[in-house]
Amino acid sequence: MQFPRPPERTDATEGCNIAHAVWRCDAPPGHGPSFAGETCSPSRGRHRMAAAACRLAQEIAAVGFDVPVAEIRRPSRAENRACDARHVAMYLANTTFGISLSRIALAFGRDRTSIAYAVRRVEEWRDDEAFEQSLQRLEGLATAACRAIDSGVAVKMAAEAQP
Repeated sequence: MQFPRPPERTDATEGCNIAHAVWRCDAPPGHGPSFAGETCSPSRGRHRMAAAACRLAQEIAAVGFDVPVAEIRRPSRAENRACDARHVAMYLANTTFGISLSRIALAFGRDRTSIAYAVRRVEEWRDDEAFEQSLQRLEGLATAACRAIDSGVAVKMAAEAQP
């Protein structure tokens, strides 16, 4: 895989290139960007990687808030805890993985302005010391996961785990 940095985002956490990965067209079956009949394009690969990063952010937030990931992914409004977890997932996708607000909006089925609101809201919560510590743990987990993906460790472990 190639991991170029696009000019559109420069403030993402160092070492997290997941959002900008370009899927190679010559990758072996099961490791490439396309399913049967699909064409390979950098745009499609970046969209898929952004969607995967958003799913990862949702999983991390679900663990951190002890909320089922299905609640975070619900298209309608949810209880406060699930809504807070969803906002943190959006925040992680934007700040840690460097996903643009527009791509996060597509992945979460929301409007771009809703994503911007969620990111601002989480930034305001950071003034609370307990929340700040929790968020730093989640950011650390997201960064570690990102580095594992970047280095190929996660792919190797997943391949070894399959029967």
